[in-house]
Amino acid sequence: IGDNKEIDFAYQTFNWTNNAKGNAGVSVVIIGLRNVSNEEKYIWSGKIVKKAKNINPYLVEGSNVFVSRKSVSISGLPKMIKGSIPADGGHLILDENEFNELSKNKIIRPFLKPFIGAQEVIKNLKRWCLYISEDTLKDIKDEIEIIKRLKGVREMRLASSKKPTIALAKFPYRFAEDRYYNKPCLIVPCVTSQRRDYIPIDFVEAGPVIYASAQAVYEAEPWVFGVINSRIHMSWVSTVAGRLREDYRYSSSICYNTFPFPKINQKQKEQINLHVFEVLEEREKHSGKTLAQLYDPNKMPKGLKEAHHQLDLAIERCYRLKPFESDTERLEYLFKEYEKMINKNTLLEKPKRTRKKKA
Repeated sequence: IGDNKEIDFAYQTFNWTNNAKGNAGVSVVIIGLRNVSNEEKYIWSGKIVKKAKNINPYLVEGSNVFVSRKSVSISGLPKMIKGSIPADGGHLILDENEFNELSKNKIIRPFLKPFIGAQEVIKNLKRWCLYISEDTLKDIKDEIEIIKRLKGVREMRLASSKKPTIALAKFPYRFAEDRYYNKPCLIVPCVTSQRRDYIPIDFVEAGPVIYASAQAVYEAEPWVFGVINSRIHMSWVSTVAGRLREDYRYSSSICYNTFPFPKINQKQKEQINLHVFEVLEEREKHSGKTLAQLYDPNKMPKGLKEAHHQLDLAIERCYRLKPFESDTERLEYLFKEYEKMINKNTLLEKPKRTRKKKA
């Protein structure tokens, strides 16, 4: 911890409320500090207490490691990228009524794409956007509705206090940050309730524009779904993720790229794929419900819960054959693996010294 101090005891995160009307729930941890010594330390998780040799900054037993942002996955997982940002004042985004009206125009119709972010995935909301490239602008720029909308974008951007946004006023048809790929993807919301046992993620076919309230893994194999949608990954997320009120802020740089996951062979991937398909099949049995409803911990269907449990076991067997008994045990194991991977990657990144040849 520094300055010759260490954590003496720790109560891991718990929710605190009071009797005040309309009070907000607060996540609380309690820690005690002391001078460094060889005396035992204690960690409370609910009503369970355990002795520890050292308590790290994430309040689990282990070395004092700090999880820092990574631009690529330390485990070699496929790249996850954030969705696009229109910065358009709403002029490029369409609700269902606007879409139905504009789609009657045969010239405009090809430029209308589904616009999918976190809420669209979790609550099955419907939105669309106008997606116009520089090459196709000439085909649509004379349409009255397009002229009106692009004018609105231009005015909104010119009124901004940000220089990059003002500069983009010259190109009102462009998204401020365009990360569109016409490929199928696995979509992951950037914010999810900590009440949920799993993040509501889903596969999306090629075509839609992914909004920046979500992140995407393009052309992801099913087993990647299994990794992200596992209990052990949620243990990691609940510990290292940022917070938005009581919700988890899932970022690729902190939650996904830092997640320690072992290299697995094709047979293991195929086994995980089977469990992923079982999860998706259970979802299909309740196709009238949104992911928000399916992943409400108080309403989750028994079949879906069991399918996830079997998926959890398959993911955890990639780490070791002995099942984990608690999230605390999962985290202790993960932090050891994280430290090993970081140290290994650091060694690999060090430039090799070359000896100077004697004259």
